[in-house]
Amino acid sequence: MNTYKKIVNCICTVFEIIAALSLGAMLVVVTIQVVLRYFFNNAPGWSEELARQFMILFCFIAMALGVRDKIHIALTIIVDRLFKKFTLPLEITGKILVLVMGIMMSINMGPYFTKLRYNRLPGTGIPVGYEYFFPTAVGVLIALIAVYQIYDHFRYGTDEAQRKQDDFTRKDATL
Repeated sequence: MNTYKKIVNCICTVFEIIAALSLGAMLVVVTIQVVLRYFFNNAPGWSEELARQFMILFCFIAMALGVRDKIHIALTIIVDRLFKKFTLPLEITGKILVLVMGIMMSINMGPYFTKLRYNRLPGTGIPVGYEYFFPTAVGVLIALIAVYQIYDHFRYGTDEAQRKQDDFTRKDATL
């Protein structure tokens, strides 16, 4: 399973680089749009469309990385207060739901990539189907991440126990 985790983390690293480049490109495009609109009163038609494409790309990748780093929104007040002994089964159930969401995202977004590849966006001429390529890939990545997180729950316990174990190993590494 360690090899599997390393492969998924390498894929995540590639997606992190793509997200950073997307965010930088979006910043450049929006800056160009603002400068041309307010100083020259003439914004190019492609700028808004391209900025939106970069934003879509960045948001979907950020969603997958949020799942990986476990920084997504979670409502744990009921579990923490009332059902402490059910924490692990509820966390596993949550990860299974994330796995199902990733699979469903891939299944439902994938056909749009092939069906809409001949339609083009008016400002840039980019095929509309490309908008659905990254959400499909991110759905697969979310499913891959959820699989190793479910495995970690069965092997190491709850997220809190995993964090404590990780903190303990970091302290040992620094001694």
